[in-house]
Amino acid sequence: MRKLRIGRYLKLNTIRLLRLRKGAHQVAIGFAVGLIPSWYPLLGVGPLLSLGLNRLFKGALPAAIFAASLDSFVWPLTFFLNYHTGHLLISLFHSARWPSRMLHIKMPDWPEDYMQPLHASHHLRDAGVYFATGAAVNSIVFAVLIYVVIKWVMLKYRKPLLQRLRGKK
Repeated sequence: MRKLRIGRYLKLNTIRLLRLRKGAHQVAIGFAVGLIPSWYPLLGVGPLLSLGLNRLFKGALPAAIFAASLDSFVWPLTFFLNYHTGHLLISLFHSARWPSRMLHIKMPDWPEDYMQPLHASHHLRDAGVYFATGAAVNSIVFAVLIYVVIKWVMLKYRKPLLQRLRGKK
């Protein structure tokens, strides 16, 4: 039952996007900037940020709203991609010649129980840096990619897709 509702929702909103009187550029901009906040853990502020970015870039509002509504479905994927993209990029650009950005404080030889929280904080710091780097890179790369794909689909396949989704031959 739930699957039918999600499928119907996607079909209905896809028809709405294809029927917009806005140009392909505006629809693609709206969709691309609507998905940008989904790369960041904004805890409910993402849709508002999507609308603000849409207004800034003058995209189609329904496209931005539809893209922002996809946030809850794509969040697990974006979280995974952010972390792994950041880890890959940082490991590619990290070398032994570059000094660490963290200050290395000479600590006395304490028992391991006292040192565990310090080691754990370094792992948390690294995970946060990986995630933030991946989120910044992924949001830019995928916004451009989504813009190109949506614009191409709107220019080339708008009428055939609309007819097919409506059930007309």
